[in-house]
Amino acid sequence: MKTIILVTIVYLCLLSGCSSSRHQQLTELGFERAYLDGYQDGCYSRTIAATTHQNGFRRDPERSMVVTKYRRGWQDGFDHCYSDDRNTYL
Repeated sequence: MKTIILVTIVYLCLLSGCSSSRHQQLTELGFERAYLDGYQDGCYSRTIAATTHQNGFRRDPERSMVVTKYRRGWQDGFDHCYSDDRNTYL
């Protein structure tokens, strides 16, 4: 299931390449606020993890435990964002 979601996201991103940011692309694709918040936090955490371990990850632990879409968004953002592409995804 996760693979299908990731493939769909990548495919749709290629189709919507004119959008100004990854966050905007996901918004235009109709992703819910919880997923978008998780994605942004996961992406931020990945870019920080790639450069330093001092600041730690940005994650809402209560929301991550309760809201599945936030948790999935965080994991997808963490998986897709790297320090080299920081401006593309935030």
